[in-house]
Amino acid sequence: FRSGNFWRFLYEPQIGLFSYVISFVTGIPPTNVQMLSNVEMAPWAIIIVDTWMWTPYVMLICLAGLRSIPEYIYEAAEVDRASNWRQFWSITLPMALPFIMLAVLFRGIENFKMFDMVNLLTGGGPGSTTEVASITLKRQAFESWRTGYSSAFAIILFVAVFGLANIYVKALNKVKQR
Repeated sequence: FRSGNFWRFLYEPQIGLFSYVISFVTGIPPTNVQMLSNVEMAPWAIIIVDTWMWTPYVMLICLAGLRSIPEYIYEAAEVDRASNWRQFWSITLPMALPFIMLAVLFRGIENFKMFDMVNLLTGGGPGSTTEVASITLKRQAFESWRTGYSSAFAIILFVAVFGLANIYVKALNKVKQR
C-alpha cells in the first residue's frame, strides 16, 4: 500500500519526479508525461513498479541457488580445462535451474494475485488496459453486483492457478531429480 502511494506520487505529471526525469532526458514538458492515464504507458508503469518490488526477492532465491553449488565441482571442471562458458552451461545453469524455476513459480502465482498495486495506481484503467483478473473479480462483485459470476470466476481462477502450479511443480521435481 505504501509503495503504491509512493509510485503514484512519482508518476504524477504535475509534481512527480518520474515526469521531471523523463522531461530532462527527452525535452518533453513534464505535464505531457502521463504514465498512468496513457493507454500505451500504463502497463509499463505497472511493470516498472512490479519489477522494482520483486527483483530483490527473485535475486535472493537465485543467489541461494548459486551458493548451493559445491565449489569442488568447479575445481574439477578447471582440472578438466572446461572454459567459463562450458562451466556455466554444464554446472551452474543445471544446478541453479530448480531455484530459478521456483522463483518463476512464486512470481507467476503472485502475478495472479496482483490487485493492490494495479488498483491503487490505475484502477484497471485507462479503460481496461491494466485490468487483471482480481480487478475483474472486484468489479463484477462490488460494482456490478454479479456475485454469482464473480464467485464462479474466482473458483475457476483458483483451479486454473492450482492446476498450472501443480504441473509446474511436477516439472520442477523432474528437473531436481536430474
